[in-house]
Amino acid sequence: MTIERDIDPSARRELDRQESAETLLVFLTIRHANLPEDVRVVSDPVDYVLDGNTFQGFMFDIQLLSDTDAPPTTRLTLQNVDERIGDAILSVPTRARLDFEVIAASQFDLTQNPRVPLATPVQRIYAARHLALTDVDGDVLQLSGTIRSYDYTQEAWPAMRATQLGFPGLYL
Repeated sequence: MTIERDIDPSARRELDRQESAETLLVFLTIRHANLPEDVRVVSDPVDYVLDGNTFQGFMFDIQLLSDTDAPPTTRLTLQNVDERIGDAILSVPTRARLDFEVIAASQFDLTQNPRVPLATPVQRIYAARHLALTDVDGDVLQLSGTIRSYDYTQEAWPAMRATQLGFPGLYL
């Protein structure tokens, strides 16, 4: 089963060209209650400002979520060049929450450092939110983990039953 993404036609034409001057950036946010602050990185060596937050320039490898009948998953691989990010991700005892967005570099003023948006709002090409970072492992060179969405097929159905004990007002 394939699901079409809602991508602007002009962006799609540019991305489908054999040679394109457009660069796509991935903005990644990792959250956890045990982290002193959210980890925000962008797949470029230069820092960017997006929605009032500064994303640290940091190279990483990520693919879009799978689009099959199974719950969406993908892999994330980070180079462990900044120990603070690696230590933060490895230190959390439970699943970290993760969001990522893909935005064209042409949406930013590339003459400034950090890069700032040219217009508000910024047009997102792809966004995936409320994901979980699981199976994280790492060494001195790199960290890797699996990104998963919530698996709704594992929920009991029906979640609640209208019994006399649970809903006494129905049984008058």
